[in-house]
Order: sequence, then structure tokens, then C-alpha cells
Amino acid sequence: MRFRYKSVLMLIVVLIGVCLALGVTYHLYTHYFAPKSVVVVDGNLTINYLNGNAFKSRKDKDLNFSVTNNGEQEEIFYVKLANIYASNATYNLQGNNNDLALENKLLSSIVANQVTIPAHTTQEYTLKITNKGKENYSGELIVALGSKASSTFGEIIIDNSNVASKPATTFKEVATTNEGLIKDETEAGTIYYFRGAVTNNYVSLADEVWRIVKINADGSVKLVLDNVIDTSSSYYDGTDFTYANSLIKENLQDWWNITLNNYSDLIASSKFCNDTLMAEDNTNYAAYNRLSIDYIPNNICLGQEVVASIGLLTADEAIMAGASTSENKDYYLYNADIKNAYYTMTAATKNNTNFYPYVVDTSGALNTKTVGTQLLGVRPVINIIKNISATGMGTKEDPYILLDI
Repeated sequence: MRFRYKSVLMLIVVLIGVCLALGVTYHLYTHYFAPKSVVVVDGNLTINYLNGNAFKSRKDKDLNFSVTNNGEQEEIFYVKLANIYASNATYNLQGNNNDLALENKLLSSIVANQVTIPAHTTQEYTLKITNKGKENYSGELIVALGSKASSTFGEIIIDNSNVASKPATTFKEVATTNEGLIKDETEAGTIYYFRGAVTNNYVSLADEVWRIVKINADGSVKLVLDNVIDTSSSYYDGTDFTYANSLIKENLQDWWNITLNNYSDLIASSKFCNDTLMAEDNTNYAAYNRLSIDYIPNNICLGQEVVASIGLLTADEAIMAGASTSENKDYYLYNADIKNAYYTMTAATKNNTNFYPYVVDTSGALNTKTVGTQLLGVRPVINIIKNISATGMGTKEDPYILLDI
């Protein structure tokens, strides 16, 4: 009996010891090792960094955060990485029903700009960090309320332009005169695009000259570089011709990191249109029938939308600007200094082994006979955030200069 009593007593003592050890371990983990949630209130927004907003690691890491709009009106916010120390790490931002899917090298920059959140809404996001090397990386995640300008860049452009309700020429024709800014009512909202030999759509940014393509339905402004970059690129490597996995996307991102990274607070994370939808007869892409047969360019994306900070023109945008299958050296996309044809994000034709995107050649014409593995020019496209202002009149001598947030 005494032996049994001692055994039970020892078991109780052991259990108490285990419980105490677990309690101490839990206390140490939660107070010293576990990432702590950080909650920040910025105006009507409450930002909850579920894993904290400062990070340091050698392994892959997920940073989860939520944004709550407590106000009565829609708000905007931006996501930023700061004080980054990393040599071979990348990030991928996803969230809000996958309306964001942004990725880049891990460096100090704006990750996403002008992200909207409706009133009385909570949106959840995850920033996934992948470390391809063995070195430590560190930095800080910052989410903050965006600013609102009293007069937006888009509004300034409209005020300084001759706005027409329709183009003066058909889309089957080249546009060789200044047709001004065309207003287009779409399912997504009102879009304004420049057409023809316009002279008031110049922008100076990052020591580069840009041309305004259009004012998007959300108020952001699409720009195209007035030239091609120094690096030529094929569109794809002969296998996967989607833009998301393309070689040209890699070259654009490298150019961004060198040229535009310091201006990321002005550039929106926008949806670019990679139109690779097949036609019903499965012989050509739908865009070929729409653009080369029916001559009906569209301001609404009918293909896959790619959320990114930098991309390319679509063939639809080139046609609305004034291009056709004929030479045109009198519209704003033509630049005599461009000595190489350049790719668009729109698929034209294919055969059993090759993919042929729409290409703008050195005469300003669109063609569909260039295989996507050929080295061609790269002409970047970006979108400027809605809530930014500008000085200047948009002419070559007095280009728009964007004002800081």
C-alpha cells in the first residue's frame, strides 16, 4: 500500500513539474520569442501587423497584416518596405481575394500604392518573403494612409486638353493629326485616351521622357516611355509565353530596380492586360480577330489581368493611339530614335511551335509576323497614382512634373 501511495505521489509531483515547465516555456515564448502583434491607428484606418512590423530572419517568412477602414468613406493606403538589408531575398504580396499579387526583390520601396478599402471593411494581406541565400535579412513593413490631392493629375490633364467624345478617324485608319483626348465610357468607368499627333502629353520622370497614354477609370494615369530601354529582350524562351513568366517581364523589373525604384511612391500597382485568349475556332488569338479583322480595340481587358508596377502597351492601346497595320510616323508613339521594333502584351497568332505577339515596328505600324523569341526593343509602361498633382502644361518644352505625395 505504501509503495502504491509513493508511486502516485511521485506521479503527481512529475505532472506538476511538467505543467510548471510548460507554463514557463509558454511564458518565455509569448513574451520573448513569439512575434508580437502591433496595432497602429492612422486616421480612419486600423492596421494590425499580426506578426509585428519589424522582421529579421534567415528563413522564409510570412508577414500577415489586416487593414480596417472605420470611416464612412472609401480610403486609400500604401504598403512600403523600409530599412531593408537583404542580398538574395524576394517578396510576394497577396490578399483581399487575390486582387494583389505583387513580387520583386526584397529592397526598400513602395510595394503597393493607392490600394483602396471601402468604408467599414477589413482586408487581410500576406507578405511572403523567400530567402534564396543563407544570409540574414531584415527590415520593416509599413502600411499607412494615402494622401489625397485637391486637384489630381488626371483632372489637370483633362483641363489642359481638348476633349472629344469620339475619335476623328476610324480605328482601321492611321491617326496622323492631333485628335486630342478622347472620352470613352466603359463598363469600368470613364477612360480618356490620347490619339494622333498630340503635343501636350509629355511627362518628365526619373530623368526620362514619358508620354501619357490614357487616364484610367480609377483616375490613375498610364505613361509609356518615349523611347526603348538599352536592353533588348525576347518575349519568351520558347516554352511559356504568358507575361507572368516571360523573359521580358524580368528585363522590365531589372530596369525598374535601377531607374524607378526611388520613385515607387508615385507609381500605382495596376492591372496590365495580357491578352492571350484564344478565338472560338482555336486558330488565332481572339485579339487578332478583334484588331486585325474587325478593327475594334477595347479599353476593357478581355484577357488575363496582371497586377504589377511596370508592364507593356497592349495592341489595343497602340491602335487607339493611332497605329494600324500601315506606316504611321505622325502619331505620338512614333519616335525616330527607336531603331528596333518593340513588343506589346497582346497575343496575335501562333503555330505548333511558335508564339507571335503584336509588335510595333520602326515605321509605327503593328505587325503580327514576329516570333516572340526574337530580340526586340522593350518600351516600359507605368501608371501614376490618382492622388498626385503636377506642374507644367504637358508640352515637350514644358512637360508635366509630378509633385511629391
